[in-house]
Parts: sequence; C-alpha cells; structure tokens
Amino acid sequence: MYGRPNGNANLQSPNHFMGHPNRKSARPIFLFLKIAVRIIYIRGSDRRSSRNTFLALKKMSLTNTKPSSAASEAEGLDMISELPNCILHSILSFLPAQDAARTSVLSSGWRHLWEEAPLRLDDESLCRNEQLVSRIFYAHRGPIESFRLFCYTRATIDGFVESAVKRGIRELTLEGYGHHSFELPPSLVPCNSLHQLSLRLGEFPHRVLPLPSIFPNLKELRLSCVELHNDLLQILLSTCGSLDTLHLIDCWDPSVVSISSPRLRKFSWKSSAVDELIIKDTPNLESFKLDVYAPAHTGVKVLDAPKLQFLGFLCLNFHALQLGETLYDLQETPSFHVKAAPCRMKILSSVKTLAIKIKPTLDKTIPDILRCFTFLENLFIMKYERRGRGYYSHYWNEQGSLSFLDHLKTVNMRGFYGDWSDVELLRYLVLHGKVLKKVTLRCAVLVCQKFVETKRRQVCFEERASSDLELLFYQDAQNVDQFSPWKEVVIR
Repeated sequence: MYGRPNGNANLQSPNHFMGHPNRKSARPIFLFLKIAVRIIYIRGSDRRSSRNTFLALKKMSLTNTKPSSAASEAEGLDMISELPNCILHSILSFLPAQDAARTSVLSSGWRHLWEEAPLRLDDESLCRNEQLVSRIFYAHRGPIESFRLFCYTRATIDGFVESAVKRGIRELTLEGYGHHSFELPPSLVPCNSLHQLSLRLGEFPHRVLPLPSIFPNLKELRLSCVELHNDLLQILLSTCGSLDTLHLIDCWDPSVVSISSPRLRKFSWKSSAVDELIIKDTPNLESFKLDVYAPAHTGVKVLDAPKLQFLGFLCLNFHALQLGETLYDLQETPSFHVKAAPCRMKILSSVKTLAIKIKPTLDKTIPDILRCFTFLENLFIMKYERRGRGYYSHYWNEQGSLSFLDHLKTVNMRGFYGDWSDVELLRYLVLHGKVLKKVTLRCAVLVCQKFVETKRRQVCFEERASSDLELLFYQDAQNVDQFSPWKEVVIR
C-alpha cells in the first residue's frame, strides 16, 4: 500500500509518497523477482528473451560463493546490487514511477538510483492527484520515458511539458475532459526526442503551424476528438518527417479527409463526421484500419497503396467504395464498373488480411470485391443483419473457384446465425479453399452439439478441399475484444 503524501517531507526523499517498509525485511532479491516478472509481461513481443534474462540474473543472484563473514553467510550475498547502474536503470525504467521510487528504501546504494532511471509516469495510476504527480515529477532528475498527463490548468500543463522536453521525453499523452479542451504547449512542437504523441480534446496552436518542421522525430501520432482545422492534417503529414503511424478517432471539421504521405506505414480512422475518405500517394502504407461501425454516408477510396497488407473494415453499406480503378456502387441493387483491371491488380494484390462487414441484401457484391485480392490469406467477416426466413440462393455455386482461394488460410466470421446465406458462403469456402487451415465461427445463436453437427453436414465438411481444415464454433459475446482473433482488426 502506498502511504499518503506528507506535505512536510523533503522532496529529495521519496518517503512522502510511498509506504515505509522495514528496511531489514526488504530483501533485494524479492524486489528483483517482482521487477523481472514485470519485464517479462511488459515485453510481450520478446517474452522468450526476457525469460532467459530473468533466469540468468536469478541464477547469478543465488550463486553460492564463500561468504566473507558470518553475517553475509546468514543473509546471503546481494548480487543484484552489484550490477552496473546502467542495467539497474534499465530495469527500473519498466516500472511505474511509484514502484520505482519505492526501491530507494532498500539501502543507501539504492536511495537515489530511481531518480536517474528513465521515468514512466501515469497520473491515472496516481488517482490524477496533481500535487502527488508534481512531487514525483520534480523529485526525479533523469530522462522521461513516458508521461500521461490529465488536463489540469494551462500553467501546470505548460510547466510539465516544458520540463519534460528538456529531459528528453519520448512518449507523451495529454487528455482533456468533458467539453474542456486545451491548447498544445508551443514548447512541445519542435521537440526532437518525442517519438509518440497522443492528444485527446486538444488543439494545435495556430501560430506554430507554419514551421518547416513539426515534431521532427515523431513516429506515432494519435488524435482523438481533435478539430482538424485549416488543413492541419496535411500540414502534419508533410512536416513530420519520421511519422509512420497515424490514428484519427472521432475528429471533426473537414468533410473530406485525404491521406497522402510517402512515409506513412499504418493508418486507422474512426469517425462519424466525414463524408469521404481518400487514400492516395502512400507508397509505404501497409495497414489501413476503418471503424467497424462506420456510417453509411461515408465514401471510401483506396487509390494508390502498392504495399498495403491489411485492409478493413470494408463496410458493404458505404455510400461508395473504390478500390484502385474499380468503383463499387453499394446500393440495394449493387453494380460495379471496371475501368482498368491491370492497374487494380497492381494496387491490391499485396493485401494479405481483409476485414469486411456485410449486409445480407448485398451478398452478391462479396465475390466481386474478393476478386480484387488475389493473394488474400486471412479473411474477417462481420454480419450485422440476419437474412429473413425462406432465403435460399445458388449464387455462390455459380462463382467457380476465385483466385484468392489458392492462398486463403484462415477465416473468422462474427454474427454466424446458421441460416442458408451463412451456410452457402461457408460451404463455398470449405469446398474451394485448397490451403484453408482454420474457419472460426462466432455464433449469434445458442451453440449445442446438435447445431454443430447439423452445420458441419450442411457445409459438406467431409468433402472439404483441405484435409487440414479445422471448423470451430464459439458462442458470441457482446464485446468484440473478448474474442482474441478480432483484437487485431478492431480500433480501440
């Protein structure tokens, strides 16, 4: 438990914002085990190497060597404290600020160690206590790794940001609240050390936008509930020389959003206030995520993205959809017009993962769209309406084998009711998917053994084209994020 802040405590001592554990009982080995476990989970992408590092250091800390005295024999040798400070700083940098500060009570050697380690400070974990955040922030003397700051007063934000810029901040999150927005401090705009910026309910200062270089080393930008005024978006894309990831969530003002950047690799968009979204002149774009609940009045055009590997959700209720030179008019009587097929294939043959949201009345549009993705490997399908009773169509049986089926490996469908429109689509994939490995169905009806056996029979599973195919049924849940395969395709 953390103790209450003591207003009379010396700021150079962290005891005013932490508990007072018994120094004799606070063994460094137990602290190290806690730190190592945290590192293993924090570095999820490199968990194996983190685990090997943890085991090696643990073995070193428990090595039996000849004690220099009877006291050391009773207590055991503290090999952790013998590590170089640069390694200890690296370990402490993965801890929240309050946990890193608590290490100062272990011994005199650890007393000021946390103050020089890279700081990760999140005011939400400190109950957004401005006084407590200030004490920790200004007691620390080292570099700032990441800082998440709630919207306090203008003077407080400016002070925090100006100090963080001087100390080489790398990741910054600024959040407003309710209807109260704030202006981004001008001192942050030319910051060279900033690599990641997240801004919610904020505004960019008008007077600094004409600068030739804004956030020169920024790699990831996340704007939420921000007004994109005066061509702000295009200015950011053209002046942020290192930007490769952009997230726009519930931003407003322009009726048409045009994304053009030679460096951008990942782009996600979630908004209800845009009439048209255009992707053009993006030679390095690899991922384009659209909100699964995008409104029907939106038009989406993907004109030039030769390296695009992930695309979705493509909602088949868009007002208009253009993929390369292929224009789809997604109305109740769908039609499409091909202007230049070779150009279309050049642009979209790189897509490996596609997510689509379908409406039963537009089932006949699906094959026409899938023809654009010759080398598709992963397909996500979300249904948001159920076909009426008595529906039966042989449309899928008339399609033959589409080219993407030679590469398709996984299919994930959410909103599977088991009616004939679902069964026909699934049967087509099962009978023609030559390298299909797994089909996962997230069912919107009660799943029982009889239901599973009936659907396996209806889709002709025993006659499947791929002998390695697995057909998995899951009960639907309310939250998409609870179903792990969908986490990669849903904007959070």
